[in-house]
Amino acid sequence: TVRYDDGTGDELCVPLGTTAFKSGRVMFDILPKELKSVVVRARAKYAPHPFEWMGPTKARSTALGIESEHGLEKSLDELSPWTEEEIKVYPFVHVENPVTGYLHLMVHAWAIQEVFIDPLPPNAKTNGMLYPDGAHLTKLKEVRELCYTMQRPGIAPNVSFLSSQKKDLMLWNNRGLMHTVVGHFAKDQIRLFHQCNLAASDAPLVPSEDDVRAVHEGIDEDWELL
Repeated sequence: TVRYDDGTGDELCVPLGTTAFKSGRVMFDILPKELKSVVVRARAKYAPHPFEWMGPTKARSTALGIESEHGLEKSLDELSPWTEEEIKVYPFVHVENPVTGYLHLMVHAWAIQEVFIDPLPPNAKTNGMLYPDGAHLTKLKEVRELCYTMQRPGIAPNVSFLSSQKKDLMLWNNRGLMHTVVGHFAKDQIRLFHQCNLAASDAPLVPSEDDVRAVHEGIDEDWELL
């Protein structure tokens, strides 16, 4: 049994050493209106050499991001050489499949460093909306808390999928699903698996202006029904 250990009482019964998957589409769809508005307007700026940058840090108990109280991240001048042109800025929401057009919340909560939020689209209603005029968030604690608030409902036990059998073959799209290993091994136990990654040849598809407008039109209609 895996305990989320974040005060919610959430637990997940898992085979030892399995992989848990979370749907970016579900993570987006279950958001409340005010956060759904933010994620379709938000872009994440990621740290250079992110795994090197975050190396000394400590994970949250849920494994969804990093604790911000310790200040253990490496300074940027301690990292391997990098240039500003190599910094990645991606939307929080990906259009994972251009055929279906479904929106997926796929921000990387570990590597994120800053957040850019565009203003609300013209004529969108502002009641209850966060950052109606847009924002640029640069404080790590604020950035991480926003991401955690958005993503935590999407890793709840009832919306998690587990690979459960030995010799399972798991194929998934990293632009639509998040994943993590779960379970704690004894010193004499190992997790053995074969892994094959196909590197992306292009950047994630960005939600269009029509996508953003459609989300806010849906929000406005919901407000009118209240």
